[in-house]
Order: sequence, then structure tokens, then C-alpha cells
Amino acid sequence: MQRRADVPRLGSLGPSARAVVRTLLLAGPLSRAELARRLERSPASLTKITQPLLAAGLISEDTAPAAESPGRPGAPLALRAARHRFLGVKVTSDEVYAVRTDATGRVEASRHRPLADVEQSTVVRQIVELVKELAGQHEIEALGIGLAGQMSRFDDTVRANPFLGWDQVPLAGVLEEATGIPTVLSEDARALTAGVQWSGPGRGMSDLAVLTVGVGVGLGIVLDDRVLAGPTGRVGRIGHVRVSDSGPLCGHGHRGCASAFLTTAAITQAVGVPHGRSDVDLETAIALADEGDPVALRVFHDAGHALGVLVAQLVNILGLPAVILAGDGLGMLAHARTAMDAAVAQHLDPNATPPTVVAFSSGFDEWARGAAVVACQWMLVDPPAPAGPARGTRT
Repeated sequence: MQRRADVPRLGSLGPSARAVVRTLLLAGPLSRAELARRLERSPASLTKITQPLLAAGLISEDTAPAAESPGRPGAPLALRAARHRFLGVKVTSDEVYAVRTDATGRVEASRHRPLADVEQSTVVRQIVELVKELAGQHEIEALGIGLAGQMSRFDDTVRANPFLGWDQVPLAGVLEEATGIPTVLSEDARALTAGVQWSGPGRGMSDLAVLTVGVGVGLGIVLDDRVLAGPTGRVGRIGHVRVSDSGPLCGHGHRGCASAFLTTAAITQAVGVPHGRSDVDLETAIALADEGDPVALRVFHDAGHALGVLVAQLVNILGLPAVILAGDGLGMLAHARTAMDAAVAQHLDPNATPPTVVAFSSGFDEWARGAAVVACQWMLVDPPAPAGPARGTRT
């Protein structure tokens, strides 16, 4: 991979310079006055920070907008995002998805490969092959891996992954040794949330939730511009929140929890069993509902109700203005949206402000893009020391 000597890596910058870059990435081009206000810096202090960044070509100065007065104070500063590249990988139980992005999360290239099995050697080999293919001659500043589990915000170890059957697997170190690229792990719904906030439908929002439905029920939360992880990486455990006093049992024996209504397996089983069929997938269940099948319509109504209860609880507890729905089970909304909206209205606190609820179509490439955004955020928030310290849990 070709290395550029003229542009510094984001992780090599000092804390103040990284704060400038983070702010420009989240907000886009800003005038010096607005940038100083957001960073709570004096104009002189901001100039001292930004001059080396301008000289290195890391940020640029554009022409002042016509609405502003002429001169340097009004000229916006912008990050030259295309000069910084990151890789993101999403690992499922049967496939690996990978993307190369710039610092904003804009995808430049993508690849995916099937997994013959979930042995560590198989998964690592496929990730390394995709990384080398996508990196090519580009300098890659960091690699992010998103997968299910209980990882902290910036972690190096796979913890309690139910789909791979992995626990306490030091995947980041293995990949870093094989590729030479600094590597960080993140829980996958949290990685998706980072991408949604950084350059997706949540861009410009300081507070939001991303609620995912599909194989599982996942949650990512952004408060005050920060994606939450908590001290143990377990923020977002919402799949077994009880949404009904009755209803089916989930795989862990919980009656009426979110997973019992919302996972793809729960939906397809609830539709298939009454019909005496074992071949019902989500597309088939949706097609049956399209035809007016009463069983399928009831199952999707119950799923929509469960989803609405979760949305209302998130807004009641956290005061969130927006909830973004994502995941490979989102097709249910064709028949679940009305029940969801009714449940939100029914369960919302009388003094709460109704949230904006947005459905975001997100294939696994989008989850991989979120992992690349996590890698960029790692470099800007808590980059590894260049000397390579003893590796442990990153927070």
C-alpha cells in the first residue's frame, strides 16, 4: 500500500487538531467564527490550530459565501476528506462484506465473499483477502470490523457473538498482524449507527436512535453527538424488552418480548406454523399479507405494535427527536407501519414530543460502511499510540 508523506494520518494529530477535524466532518464546511464557537476557542487559538492543518493540505479554505462579508474571517474551512481512506467490514454468519471509504464514509468500492464455515481461520482469511483487494495501492489509515456481540465502543476482542459462536477472540490483533493496518472492533448495530449519524439520514442530528430488525433486534443510540456504548459495551440490549403481557415465547423463554414478535425467525414461524408450512421466509410472509391472508396480516400487525412500543419507550426515556428504523427485516413495514404508528401514539408519554420515524433501507454494505466510520472515529477520538502499546479493551 502506497504511503503519502505529504498528508498526516488523522490518528497522528494532536487532540485539538483532531477536534477540528471531527467538527468539520460532522458539520461540513464552517467559517472560522462558527468553528471557534463550536470548539469554544478564541480566534487566535483557532488560527494556531488550523494553520498547520492548512499548510499540510489536510483542510482547505474555500471562497467565502456571498451572504457573508468578504475576507478571511468569513471563508469556510473544510476537511479534504478524499485524502484519507478507511476500510469497513461487516461479518455475518454466512458472509463477509467490505467497503473502502473516505473520511466522510463515502463508499469508493465494495466487495463481499461467502463463508464456508465460521471457523476463525476461515473468517480471518476471507477478511484479509477482501482487505488486500480493496486496499490495493491506497494507504488505509484504519480498518473497522462490525459484528454482533458485546464489544465496547472501540474494542479489540470479539465478545459473546451468538452467530459465530465466538467469545474472547482477539480478532483485531490477528487482523492487524496480517494486514499491517490498525484495526478496531465494534458491535454491529452501534457501527451502523455511527455511519447513520456521520453521513447517513442522521447527519446533522445530535440525538437519535437506530433500531434494527431482522435476524435480531438491535439498537444504537446517539446523545450529544456521541454514539453510546457504556462501560461494558452493552448499551442497546433491547431485544428482550417486554412489549406485551401475552404473545409467543422467544428462544430464551421470554413471553411477549420484542424478539418474540420482531425477528425474522419469529415472524416466519408465526406465519408458517398455522399454514403447516416450513418453507415460509420473510418475502413469502409479505406476499401472503399482500394477498389478504389473515394469519400473515395479524402477525405483521403484532410486529408493528411491538415496534411502536419500543419506539415510544425510547422517546419517553431518552427524549429522542428521531428514531431511524433499519435492518434486513424492514420489509415488514409494508403491513406493520399502521400498527406501529398507533402503538407509538398509544404508549408515548402525554408530555413527550412525537418523534420523527424514518425507515432506512440498509443492506450489509451499509453496515460495513458504518464499521469504516467507526475506524475513522477511533483515529479522531482515541487513536492507538504509534509505539504499539499492550492491547486491551478500548473504551
